[in-house]
Amino acid sequence: MAPEQAHVPPAESVHSEQTSASNEGGEVVDEAPQEHQPIIDRLDKKFGGRLDLEPALRRRHIIMISIGGTIGMGLVLSSSRILHTSGSTGLIVSYSLVGAVVAAVMSCIAEMVSLIPEPGALALFPARFIDRSLGFTVGISYWFSTAMSLATLTTATTVLTTYWSRDVLDLDTGWRITIFLILFITVNILGVKTYAELEHFFAWLKIAMILGLTITSLAISSGANKDHVYYGTRYWRNEFTIPPNYNGNTNLDGATGRFLSIWDGFTTAAFAYAGVEIVAMTAGEAKYPRTDIPFAAKYVWRITIFLYVSSVIFVSLCVPWTNPKLINGDLATTAYTGAVSPFIIAMSEAGYAVLPGLTNAGYVFAAWTAANTYLYVASRVLYGMCQGMTPEDHPILYPLGRTRRKNGAPVMAILASCIFVPLAYLLCSTSNYERLLDVFSRMCTTSVLMVWGSQCLSFLRFYYGLEHSIYDRSLDSYPFRSKFQPFTAIFGLSACSLLVIFNGWASFLSPFTAADFIGAYLWPLLFFCIYFTHKFLTKSEIKPLEELEYQAYFASGRTEPPPEGVLKSLFELRQPKRRPKQEPLGMVPYPA
Repeated sequence: MAPEQAHVPPAESVHSEQTSASNEGGEVVDEAPQEHQPIIDRLDKKFGGRLDLEPALRRRHIIMISIGGTIGMGLVLSSSRILHTSGSTGLIVSYSLVGAVVAAVMSCIAEMVSLIPEPGALALFPARFIDRSLGFTVGISYWFSTAMSLATLTTATTVLTTYWSRDVLDLDTGWRITIFLILFITVNILGVKTYAELEHFFAWLKIAMILGLTITSLAISSGANKDHVYYGTRYWRNEFTIPPNYNGNTNLDGATGRFLSIWDGFTTAAFAYAGVEIVAMTAGEAKYPRTDIPFAAKYVWRITIFLYVSSVIFVSLCVPWTNPKLINGDLATTAYTGAVSPFIIAMSEAGYAVLPGLTNAGYVFAAWTAANTYLYVASRVLYGMCQGMTPEDHPILYPLGRTRRKNGAPVMAILASCIFVPLAYLLCSTSNYERLLDVFSRMCTTSVLMVWGSQCLSFLRFYYGLEHSIYDRSLDSYPFRSKFQPFTAIFGLSACSLLVIFNGWASFLSPFTAADFIGAYLWPLLFFCIYFTHKFLTKSEIKPLEELEYQAYFASGRTEPPPEGVLKSLFELRQPKRRPKQEPLGMVPYPA
């Protein structure tokens, strides 16, 4: 029997990793018979063969992937719960102030990624500017957040289909979950080119849906309803502004109850905004990363905030917080279907017969495409964290850092990122799926908030480290300067910290709610456990500001002309100018 083939370290050329030969068609084939190959080589032949991703994303893809990943269940569950708990004023204030936090976080990310457009940026920034342990923990946290969001959105997509009766959709819950799972795994395995074009189209449909809902809400409030009543701003005045107490608790009324009602809306709104940071995770597959990633990072959060805030402003004109169909605090009596959405409530009570069903179909589509994006992001995070591993040292994790020869899709990382999706099948055996969705969404929210806070902390170290170097932000070679720094980063870090610390305060109300407490504080506890365990095992230290390295980033420079405008980039109204070819960014290991 022939001896097993020896593996060449991954730093070598991808075409010399196994003993191979080319046939007449140019296809790389293995010389040794398949039965004589180790299992790692068989996996390579099926799902691997490369180390690098396919650089195929253009500016329009990057922007729309990020927007599409953000627009999911935020306008269905989040807006309904906030409107019931916080009233019309609290709804607008929650989305606006959390939007300000998102703007602060994304300003920090945009400035750092403009200078350092590296794949896996969200984990690499803490590793480079604070210490390796925090970078590792942020990578784990963000992968968990995206992978768990995949399970949450799969559950939510299935639940939304229960809006229709069995006469309309006669399919068991387990089959619905399986169909959704097969669809978004297939789309991701087809490769980034197919995925990007589909997501670009899907994101435009979701934007059109939100604009349509906004216009419809304005029409209803202006008299386009069955009673031809002009609502105007009646639900913005008097008793409709903010509830007199917190979630019906008469012990928490007055100014305290109103404040707690609005505060509860902040953490719920954060769940709706999760996903704007996805833009930083596309650098590994961006065709022109040094200009497209910074450009997208500056506009994604602005478009998202505009869509969310404008839509909730107009729907609050049509539905008061007293409407019994909204999500209330009693999960046992609330069905998380499209019927709880304030937009569908407004249409149903206005006498529209067809639009509510079409809107729910739009919600199902939005939730599924958001799950599709989260699988894409989770797989890229996992792929990036497994770079630099060898089959001898990490035989299990090594295949996760490989991509298909044909289209560069990290198939093994895609499949591994579906690890939490089977939790969605709990819908088949329990009727209390509302509690399941609530716990999942809270864990995802706290995880994302900790990732956001880590980016702001990384920027502060990045900002003050520049003062100890020969470079500064006033240089002409500096690509982008966010405004009001470092106060913007301090605001983002402080807001994220407060939201994490106090996001589960309601669980301590009598009676104590264990599920709410677990959803609010389990992941922050695990975050610090992972951080200190990694720090103890690796003996990593926080880098002094004087030792932070900037020379390689300033020396790289910009190799492309600056973008001309956001609308031209989104629509590509004319053939883009030929730009100098740019080498794709390889995965950069954590700094020693």
